[in-house]
Amino acid sequence: MPELEARICEFHARFPLTAIMADFDYLLPLVGRLNERLGLRGHTEPSGLTCSNKRLQRAALDRVGVPQPRWAPCPDRGAARDFAKSAGLPLVVKPADRAASCAVFVAKDEDELDSAVDAALAESWATDALVEQYLDGPEFSVEAVVVNGVVTTVAVTGKGIGGRTGTLKLDAEIPARLGDIDRAAVEQTAAEAVLACGLLDGPAHTEIRLTDSGPRVVEVNGRIGGVFISHMVQAVTGVDLYQAWYDVLHGRAPELGAQRRGFAVRRCLAEEEGLVRSVEIGTPPPEVMERHLLTRCFVHPGDRLSAISNGNEMRAVVVAFAGTREDAVTAAEALATQVTIRTSPLMGGTAR
Repeated sequence: MPELEARICEFHARFPLTAIMADFDYLLPLVGRLNERLGLRGHTEPSGLTCSNKRLQRAALDRVGVPQPRWAPCPDRGAARDFAKSAGLPLVVKPADRAASCAVFVAKDEDELDSAVDAALAESWATDALVEQYLDGPEFSVEAVVVNGVVTTVAVTGKGIGGRTGTLKLDAEIPARLGDIDRAAVEQTAAEAVLACGLLDGPAHTEIRLTDSGPRVVEVNGRIGGVFISHMVQAVTGVDLYQAWYDVLHGRAPELGAQRRGFAVRRCLAEEEGLVRSVEIGTPPPEVMERHLLTRCFVHPGDRLSAISNGNEMRAVVVAFAGTREDAVTAAEALATQVTIRTSPLMGGTAR
């Protein structure tokens, strides 16, 4: 990071930068530090740190009373077991400084808890992990843009959570299936969380669980949501989140008003395991093709695939857009059947 910072500053001295944008959480502290050093808009170093470190973020939300799960730092198995005595099981264990659901596990008993703690500490760059109360209820993400400390919601995404770890963000729908009262509560909680993290200018992707006790913050990401959420938002609302981000960083008012209506549905392929022999993407029938937004396959013949454990290991993604939710769901499911990944059993080794 110090070398990267020095090189960017050297470049800026010759070719002055007008903005710095980063789509990866671990780069946000560097972006904030550079913004402060070069006098640019966007993340500050404190907001970058808070949005990229879940332990710092939990503490920031606690300070202003934003609703979230009970949590504790988790330096070892003993700390997790002590927390379990008061909070009960299941619990969520995660590294404080990683993203894409890397080494995030739902632990249902003490053996799983011990294994989850070991995995989270091993995955963390700084051996920094958290243990949290499990939040029961549907998950949503709020896609927003912040301008001078004013948070504007552009869309709310409904999430399908699952996979081997029980925490992977797989399917998604925009707009989310929410009534007006619940939607307003989710949006309000997300806005409070974003501001608690110190983000005053830029995009935010805030994950929320809607529990029986109301919305609870899973985490705040000081960036645009991944796995093609920006494509879905633009299809449904007409708002280009990247253009809005660019405008905000240059002091211009972004275009955030919805210009169209419709439904976008994402399906993720995550089950295939083994040695990839072939990948085929078929041509769907015309009635499906006209609702096709995108198909992306991330594996190739020769890849070795073990059970998916984080969002970076998705096999393929399809997104459909239609005028009704039912048509979008039907099209997305039909598109998913057009992606065929043929594998043979592994004789040893790990995923690519």
